Amino acid sequence: LAIALGHAFLGMSGVESLAQVYREMEAPKLQNLRKAALMIFLVAFTLTTSVAFFAVGLIPDALRPQYADNLLSGLAMSVAGPHLAQVMLQICVVVVGVLILCGAVNTSIMGSNGVLNRLAEDGIMPDWFRWLHPRYGTTYRMIHMVVVLQIVTIILCRGEVYLLGEAYAFGVIWSLVFNAASIMILRFKVRGPREWMVPLNVRIGSTDFPVGLSLIFLALSVVAVVHLMTKQVATVSGVAFTAAFYMLFVTAERLNKAKRVGSPG
Repeated sequence: LAIALGHAFLGMSGVESLAQVYREMEAPKLQNLRKAALMIFLVAFTLTTSVAFFAVGLIPDALRPQYADNLLSGLAMSVAGPHLAQVMLQICVVVVGVLILCGAVNTSIMGSNGVLNRLAEDGIMPDWFRWLHPRYGTTYRMIHMVVVLQIVTIILCRGEVYLLGEAYAFGVIWSLVFNAASIMILRFKVRGPREWMVPLNVRIGSTDFPVGLSLIFLALSVVAVVHLMTKQVATVSGVAFTAAFYMLFVTAERLNKAKRVGSPG
């Protein structure tokens, strides 16, 4: 059940894109964010279940193992009609998949660029990465670095979709765990009126204990630990990648501090 819950979280990974379009959303932003999150959940739930049920109902039993890794192609080749129409439908599936992946790649570049910009502003990364493009005004050095890392990752994993998916699961689930933990710590460190809080809070004296937020953190932690124990290849890759970047950031931060201390004025 915990593994299945983890895969369900991955189906809602599109929620990450909301952080990038938050500033452009129409007021009231909180209500619109809740509507968008609900829509993402309904679409993910409907598409996932409908594809699985249609695959069992339409794809012949003898051919279904052949399309186990690509049920949409199996559905395209199993509909009633001439063979040319089936091929055209499969081409349409491939084109749509490419467009979706292009959007996912663009989203990952934007998200990585935003994180790296914040790291550079905090003095963790060298200011060299913040150099703006003379024409477009973008941090093109960070963008180029992210694109190169994406290409290297695809080459090293040889395009293994499942390995990429498991590595992505490792990053998404643990990022959610740390986000929930940081929000819990913030609730106790920064007190005062808030526009909105996670439900199920128990007030003892002047302190609100976040019971609901604690349950969310506990559920995410269970899913993360189960993935850590069951996805060995992706876990080793994810831990190694995280450790390497942590050492890189620590080294860069110390070099920046030493440079600032030694600079005149």
